[in-house]
Amino acid sequence: MTWTRFMDMHSGGGRKLAFEYVYIEAAEDEAVRIFEADLDRDPRNVTCRCCGGDYSFNEEDSLEEATQYDRHDATIEEWLASPDVKVIRAGEVKP
Repeated sequence: MTWTRFMDMHSGGGRKLAFEYVYIEAAEDEAVRIFEADLDRDPRNVTCRCCGGDYSFNEEDSLEEATQYDRHDATIEEWLASPDVKVIRAGEVKP
């Protein structure tokens, strides 16, 4: 299953949500819809035109691949337990 990784770009000077990274088990277009529905925020929004978009996002083939760059030396279990990380699995999506 495809995963989409969202990273808060801190545009406008700060975090948009309580967590910096959001991983959603869905292809990009569907993941954007889920992000908006579950988190009440448009990840394509631009808070500050000089800083750019609120979130950077991209698709990966697995959760391991989606988290690989961000977690550095941490195991995937350690990384997913971080308060900076939110994971939304396909089975947890609100209707």
